Amino acid sequence: MAYHPLEQLINLHDGYCRPFQVAGHALLLVQDEGRPYVLVNRCPHMDARMDRAQVMDNHIRCPVHGIAFNLVTGVAQGPLAHCLKQLEKLPHAFEGTTIGVDL
Repeated sequence: MAYHPLEQLINLHDGYCRPFQVAGHALLLVQDEGRPYVLVNRCPHMDARMDRAQVMDNHIRCPVHGIAFNLVTGVAQGPLAHCLKQLEKLPHAFEGTTIGVDL
């Protein structure tokens, strides 16, 4: 595995949401309530890109269908949550003043 830096830590803030292409993977780096998350940049519902999603209150809301997913658990919220797959998350890593992923 190799470390791939995504962003300088100084640039992160609550509501941060930015897509990245890393080694053929579409990723999304978000931060909410002081915690960063690295997600696969697609909604589990219908594979929509999530880079224009709303991020707040420990949730990310798909910009296409409005489905909210809990950032901590990855589980969808709402009456059909049991029918949907979870968000795909990757562990993030820190190196120096950057946040990234090991792929």
